[in-house]
Amino acid sequence: MNAGLSLSHRRGGALLPLRFAARELRGGLRGFYVFIACIALGVMAIAAVSSLASGLAEGLAREGRVILGGDLAFTLSLREANADERAFLERRGIASLAATMRAMARAQDGRAALVEVKAVDPAYPLYGTVALDPQQPLAQALAYRDGAFGAAVDRTLLVRLDLKPGARITLGAATIDIRAILTSEPDRIASGLGFGPRLLVSEDALRASGLVQPGTIVRWHYRLRLPEQDSTDTAMRAVMAAARAQLPEAGWELRSRANASPALEQNVERFTQYLTLVGLTALLVGGVGVANAVKGHLDGRREVIATFKALGASGRRVFAIYFTQVLVLAGLGAIPGLLVGAALPFVVAWSLGPGLPLPLVPALHPGDPALAFIFGLLTAATFALWPLGHAHDVPVSALFRDEVASERRWPPPPYVAATILLGCTLAVLAVELAYDRRIAAIFVAAAVAVFVLLRLVAGLIMAAARRLPRPRSPLVRLALANIHRPGALTPSVVLSVGLGLAVMVAVISIEGNLRRHFLAALPDSAPSFYFVDIPAADAQAFDAFIRARASRAALERVSRERRARRKFETVSGSALGAAR
Repeated sequence: MNAGLSLSHRRGGALLPLRFAARELRGGLRGFYVFIACIALGVMAIAAVSSLASGLAEGLAREGRVILGGDLAFTLSLREANADERAFLERRGIASLAATMRAMARAQDGRAALVEVKAVDPAYPLYGTVALDPQQPLAQALAYRDGAFGAAVDRTLLVRLDLKPGARITLGAATIDIRAILTSEPDRIASGLGFGPRLLVSEDALRASGLVQPGTIVRWHYRLRLPEQDSTDTAMRAVMAAARAQLPEAGWELRSRANASPALEQNVERFTQYLTLVGLTALLVGGVGVANAVKGHLDGRREVIATFKALGASGRRVFAIYFTQVLVLAGLGAIPGLLVGAALPFVVAWSLGPGLPLPLVPALHPGDPALAFIFGLLTAATFALWPLGHAHDVPVSALFRDEVASERRWPPPPYVAATILLGCTLAVLAVELAYDRRIAAIFVAAAVAVFVLLRLVAGLIMAAARRLPRPRSPLVRLALANIHRPGALTPSVVLSVGLGLAVMVAVISIEGNLRRHFLAALPDSAPSFYFVDIPAADAQAFDAFIRARASRAALERVSRERRARRKFETVSGSALGAAR
């Protein structure tokens, strides 16, 4: 039989481990279901994270001009562009104006609501479409007829003022006829946070309202659509450079379609960072499951391993057989993970549809599943090497004796070195290919620290159980003995349970922090009231008005420059806030 094995080795060559691994699997996958589930979970998480991140990045790149409202945007505050500035824009392409401000809209019964006014010219929108209910051309909805300017409004405004389409409101000195409900606005994401529902009117309506006065906070957005032959990134950078060089005193804020919405990109970045942590966590948990599954499988195959070695198989041959088996099963487990992970962006886009607040473009990127597959195989190999290495130089007699008297020992040095090398490779890939390398590096360092800490905790538990007095109850005595006996499962149990709890706490904490950030939760010191867009010339009169009616209130006035830096203004206590 020994000769037969050697002959098979000569004939089979490198395929011999695969042949024996296939024979081992003929009896089914019993004992490997947890292994396959762990690999599938880790691969699915990595593939899903990579696919979602790629879809979001592609969506931002593809929809950048729609989100921005043009290829380039030039924004001015408190003043309109002069003739030279308008001429500069019109020479470069098609220009469109959109003016935004906050104002009070009043119904005929006297009720009022704060609205975000957006006044547009006939060229709006340069990209995308405005969806109205009922459907009609935007120019028709905003036109002046029957003594009133038209408007499209958010449904929220109708609810607040208890109105229906066709009702009339006043905006300053202008009469506004609500002719449609605004259901979709292509550049809404780039507008940032709004304090009220949208009121979309024409530029003529805004000027007729009389609200555009010196000192009124109006932001004038000039969007530019470049000719198709000059719409490359190089051409955009050239136009921006020319604007700075030829009009250095303009003071406008320049933005291109590459950074259409910095706030949105920041949220997408945080979301991707969270998904990266989830993927790395699933990979780590899957690796622990792989190690436990391989160890359990080898413990159940002692007789088979002993038979191999008794028939002349070398330790390397035994290792190669079971290592091949691990890689084959890892590949099989990775397939469902790849399918689910690659399909997740399509499922998200299909299920959420237009309600999705992020520009997700689902697509199949071959590099993402390939990366997830490599991570799955590396994880399986890294966490399987240590238990597989135990079977290399162990004599047949020791294998049989392990049934009753297992010896604690390390694998041979080559397998320890290979485990460390693969572990470092996996860590480096996780850091280098992560969306945020700093967070990935912190995660890897924390994972190593958790492994070491939990192993120390397991050792302390075993030492404490060994030194406890022997109880009289046989059941309790056997239970304590099983905690510290040679080959006890205490390290594996402590590692699995401790790591699971650590992962759960970390993911819940990160998810809670992100949710609070997305919701922009206000601190306890938020003001009881806030007033916006008060002209600087009226600030003193407004202060006197507040003091006369709330003499004990804390009042803080935040200027436009300070508000631009802080974005959200807050004052302490039960305060009144005012912005000028």
